Order: sequence, then C-alpha cells, then structure tokens
Amino acid sequence: MAKANILEVILKTINDVKAKNAANPRQETAHPNVFDLIKDKIGGLDKKIQDNRAAKGKAPISILDLIKGQIEAARQHNQQDAKTPTADSNIFDSIIKKVEQKPKRTASAGVRRIIEEYNLDTSRIPTATMKQIQQQYDQELRALSQKYAQGLHDLIQRS
Repeated sequence: MAKANILEVILKTINDVKAKNAANPRQETAHPNVFDLIKDKIGGLDKKIQDNRAAKGKAPISILDLIKGQIEAARQHNQQDAKTPTADSNIFDSIIKKVEQKPKRTASAGVRRIIEEYNLDTSRIPTATMKQIQQQYDQELRALSQKYAQGLHDLIQRS
C-alpha cells in the first residue's frame, strides 16, 4: 500500500514537471516521449524486481532507490535515443529531488523528535551543522533500515 502511494506521488510529480516544463519559456519543452519513458520505467516497478533480486542472491533495495534508478535509466535511454531529442537534465533532476524529499523529511522529523525527547537547546548550533547532523541521521537510518530489510528477507527465504 505504501508503494502505491509513493508511485502515485512520483507519477503526479512527473505530470507537474511536464506542465512546468511546457510553461517555462526559458527551458526547451521536452518531447512527450521523455515523460512517457519515465512513467513506463517507474510503472514497471513491482514485486517482480525484488523477487528477481532475491533469486540472484542480491539484497533487497528500497522502493525509493528503485525509483531513482529507473529515473536514471530513463535519462540514459533518452540520451542514447537518436529519435527523441535529449531532455534538459532539470527534467530528471526535479523528479529525483521529489523522490529524495521523503527521506530528508523523515531525517528532519527524527532529529526534531530527539531534540524534543531529550529537551535539548540547539539554538546555538549553526544551521549548517544541523543539516550535517540530519544528513548523518538519514544515512544511518537508511543503513539500519537496509539491515532490517535484509534480516526480514533472510527470514522469508528460510520459511
């Protein structure tokens, strides 16, 4: 269910980026095939990908990382496709930025929760330092999530 919500948000983002691109006079309007390609790549994400990774003995990967990988694959395909003009890199970057927002919000909320739970006064900590703390929290949280996903994956394989 969460995957469907994430995919819906990303598909809406693709449509939003398409509309902004068409409305922006300073940016060349991307060929409609570019957006169809991105949607096709992301639409192809399903349980089969995780199952194929498991069959090959690879670790599970988060849906957000899968989506980013598919967007990058669409970018490369677009660059190599002689029939479709190469889209401005901002098209792909805008979509990837939206994909990366959720983990950043989670990290920010996690750090805020810690600050509140421990009643910490962070007012004297520079903003740049707080951003570094959030980035580190995000990286460590992703690593922990990956570890648990691998553990669950291993249990599933054994049962």
